[in-house]
Amino acid sequence: DLLSLPVDRDATGRSLGAEELALLGEVIRSGNLFSIGGTMVPAFERELEAMFGVRHARAVSSGSAAVHTALAALEVAPGDEVVTSPITDMGAISPILFQGAVPVFADVDPETLNVTADTIRPRLTGRTRVIIVTHLFGNPCDIDPILELARARGITVIEDAAQAYLARYKGRLVGQLGDAAAFSLQQTKHMTCGEGGFVLTADPALARRVRLWADKGWGYGDPHQDHEFLGLNYRMTELQGAVALAQLRKLKPMTAQRVRMAVLLRELIEGLPGIRPLPTTPGATQTYWKFVLIVDHAELGVGPDA
Repeated sequence: DLLSLPVDRDATGRSLGAEELALLGEVIRSGNLFSIGGTMVPAFERELEAMFGVRHARAVSSGSAAVHTALAALEVAPGDEVVTSPITDMGAISPILFQGAVPVFADVDPETLNVTADTIRPRLTGRTRVIIVTHLFGNPCDIDPILELARARGITVIEDAAQAYLARYKGRLVGQLGDAAAFSLQQTKHMTCGEGGFVLTADPALARRVRLWADKGWGYGDPHQDHEFLGLNYRMTELQGAVALAQLRKLKPMTAQRVRMAVLLRELIEGLPGIRPLPTTPGATQTYWKFVLIVDHAELGVGPDA
């Protein structure tokens, strides 16, 4: 029989429990499930800012919404080009298309499967507005050369960090590295509230546009409230915020457990013919959204499916 292992689609592979239920109970008893005037979503945003060491966090309704909000807040417009990875989720591509912009795919390093400065450089043109770097499977990109390349050309860098909670690059947390970062809280991610996401940035002007755009352009708390510009409703509910807040408070031990299991797998796999795990980017620590194996068909005699 196959070994029965935990899965992230149900309670066997998730840490949902008493803490989430307690905060959900507070929301239900309050009678307010709306984040405006609520307590859970604002608390979640404050604790994100503290954990990630950034000035501004904005919770939204999904990881795709986080990418879209970041792009729209940057005023990416029809005809602009956004350079990104060909190995990603459609939720990171559709926001580019919804802005009328053109996704331009850079190649990936054959070892890490991440984009690099060398693969991005030939894809840049005078129409490139944004580079989106995906820290694939929890392994950070070699981002410093990408940032240097982007800064020299006045191009903004967004981190797609949906798969890389608490991963580090040269001592810095993923999410602190680019001009903005987009995270996902979908069921299979390191932490979850079923669906949800958030945007991080250190730029106060960009942070204001992020906050407004995800709330139909409406400036809650402004002296003369109005719809400042066209935006969508990507608000997170208090129910999502309660679960996300409880999950955030467990994130460090949950992530440490993933890393422990990955190290164990690496030790067990070492020396086996025809398979090898993806290498970690030099100077980085990865937090293993997935544990990925490269299969050498010629050496093993079978492909990845077998």
